[in-house]
Amino acid sequence: MKREIWNRFKLGLLLIPITLLILHSTFGQEAPVKGVVKDKLGRRIPDVKITFADTGSGNKFTLKSNKEGKFLKFAIPPGEYKITAQPEGYYPYVTALVVIYGKEENLEIILEKIPPRLDEDKDFQDGVNFFKQGQYNEAMEYFEKAVARFPESAEAYYNLGVSKLRAGKTDQAIATLEKTVQLKPDLTEAYFALGECYFNKGESDRAIKVFSRTLDLNGQNAKSYYNLGIVYYRLNRVDEAISAFERSIELDPNFSSAYYQGGIAYVKKGDLKKALQYLEQFLRREPNAPEASQVKTMIEELKKQIGQ
Repeated sequence: MKREIWNRFKLGLLLIPITLLILHSTFGQEAPVKGVVKDKLGRRIPDVKITFADTGSGNKFTLKSNKEGKFLKFAIPPGEYKITAQPEGYYPYVTALVVIYGKEENLEIILEKIPPRLDEDKDFQDGVNFFKQGQYNEAMEYFEKAVARFPESAEAYYNLGVSKLRAGKTDQAIATLEKTVQLKPDLTEAYFALGECYFNKGESDRAIKVFSRTLDLNGQNAKSYYNLGIVYYRLNRVDEAISAFERSIELDPNFSSAYYQGGIAYVKKGDLKKALQYLEQFLRREPNAPEASQVKTMIEELKKQIGQ
C-alpha cells in the first residue's frame, strides 16, 4: 500500500515540470499586437473600442485606445482575425489580420469621420423656420452660419440666396446664387431664383439667358417656359410670351398661373375669345385664388365685348 501511494505521488511530481513546459511553450507561440488609432489628418483618437474576432474559432476580445490613441495586447493566439471599430461619428472600420507565431503585429487604424448633414444642422433648420414665417433677414442670419459650416453645400447657399432675394437684397442674392450654381451647375431652382433677380433689376436679357439655361438642363420644364413668358411679356414680345405660356400648359395642363398670364397676354394681343378661354380655365382651377375676384370681373367684361 505504501509503495502504491508513493508511485502516484511520484507521478504527480513528474507531471509538474511537463505542465509548466507546455504552458511556457504556448505562451511563446502567441504574438504581441499593438497599434494606434488616427483620423485621416493623423490626429490620435482616444477611447476607441477595437474588436478582434477569430474567424476560425469565433472567439472575440476587445481593446480600447488610450488617451494617446494607442492600444496594446501582449499575447494573441495565432490565427486569422477580423478587426472592427465603429466609434460614434465615424464610418465603420473593418480589416483583416493574420497573427503568426511569435511575430509582433503593429497596426495603424485610420478612421474617416462622417461629415455632418445639412438637414440636421440647427442653424439651417432655424433659417428654414424663419423663412417660412416670412422673416427673411433672420433667415439670412442663420443660413450664413450654415454656409460657414457647410462651405461646399449648394443647398445652403441656395437658401441663403433666396432669403436675400426675398429680403430685397438683389445684388447680394445674385452673388450668392452665382456661387450656388458654381457648386451645383444642374440645380434648376437656383437658376429660377437667379433669373428672378435679373428680372427684378430690369435686366431682361440676362433673365432670358438664365431661364433658357434651365431648358438646357430639362427641355420639358413647364416652369422654365412660364418664366420666359413673363419676361417676354414685359418686353412687349407678346407673341413669344403667348407661345411660352402655351408650351408651359402643354407640359403641365394644370399649371393655373400659365392660364392666367396667357389670358392677360391674349387680352393685350386683342384676341378676346382666347383670353376668355384662358381666364375661365384659370378660374376653374383656382376658384379661391387672390386674383379670383379680379378675374371674374375681367371675364364678365370680355363676355360683354365679345357679345356673349
